[in-house]
Parts: sequence; C-alpha cells; structure tokens
Amino acid sequence: MTNSGSAQMVGIVDYQAGNIQSIENAFAHLSARTSRIRADNDLAGCSHVVLPGVGSFGFCAQRLRASGLEGCLRRWALEQRRPLLGICVGMQLLADGSDESPGAQGLGWLGGAVQLIPGGAGIHVPHVGWNTVDFEFPYGEFAGGSPGDFYFDHSYAYQVPRHGMIVGHCIHGSRFSAVIRRDNITAVQFHPEKSQSAGLRFLRAFLCQ
Repeated sequence: MTNSGSAQMVGIVDYQAGNIQSIENAFAHLSARTSRIRADNDLAGCSHVVLPGVGSFGFCAQRLRASGLEGCLRRWALEQRRPLLGICVGMQLLADGSDESPGAQGLGWLGGAVQLIPGGAGIHVPHVGWNTVDFEFPYGEFAGGSPGDFYFDHSYAYQVPRHGMIVGHCIHGSRFSAVIRRDNITAVQFHPEKSQSAGLRFLRAFLCQ
C-alpha cells in the first residue's frame, strides 16, 4: 500500500450501529478520503475498510447481518486479505460471542470471548476515559514495549483471541486485549477517532497496511 493518505479510500461500514462522522473526520485530518459502505458494490475503489460499532454486542451483530454486508466483508478480509480495522464493538464482533448478549453469534474471525470487566473498589464499569495501552509488539510509530494513551468507552472487553496475536493490552482492574492483529485484520477496543494525537498516529499506521 502507498503511504500517501490522499491516494487512499477508506470504506466505513454503515450498518446503522456506529459513530461514523467522527471516524470520517479523523481520516480527513490524515488527508484520506472516506466512503460509507452500505452495499457490496460500495467497496469498489476502497483500499481499507473500518468496521465501527456502538451499542450492545447483540444489537450490532443483528444490524450487521440485517445489512447483508457480512459476505462481502468476509471476502474482503479473509479471502482477498485486504486491510480491515474493527473499532470498539466492531472489534468485539470479530469474537465468537460476548457475555453481553448470550446466544448472539459473532463473526469469529479472531475467535475467543468478550467478557464483562470485573468491577471492584475504585474500578468503575463502564470503563470510560483515557487509559494507557502497552504495546507488546510494534505497530506503526508505536514501538514494542512503548505505551500510548487512548480513549475508551466500554463495559465488556476482549480476552484472548483464538486467531491472531495481542499487540497491545490495557489494565482497568484486570488486563484485557486493547489491540489484536491477525495478518491484515486489526482490532482495537479504544476509539482512535477520539484519542487525539495518539489516535491519529494509530490510524496513520493502519493506512500504511
């Protein structure tokens, strides 16, 4: 992929369950064009795809399947092996399922489970606000062993994927996966579009995939 943002088109999956405008604004800041994906043919001309997600796991899973986009996204990510980024619940949808919505089936591309963050003394759930992600492996400008501060807003968190590797983790009472990668698929629990300079650096790295 070229590193020039102006030469790239980021498709943002629009299945009525994501905060799209703020993601569009973040990529515009990086001089990357965006397009909303509502049908298979909307992927034409895209270099990267973002799967956002806001709301409960079950709601987002239902909306994604109702959109009819699951098949074309599967071809994009698993067959064509092109860059895809899952954000927040978009990350969690890549699991097999979530304790938040028993019986609701995830995409399973990363596998594993999403579980409720344990509360406790001084540990508030939902986990809202800034927290540190410790990068275990390098990702773009983030070196392995380095920290970065990102914005979170969630009550459930990814534990260990069956496919792929944990690139970065976060601790909020307990440890959870904050960045997971499986080849061309990247997934993050935080909101890079709300994470100011660190978020832009992360999105810039995604554009270089």
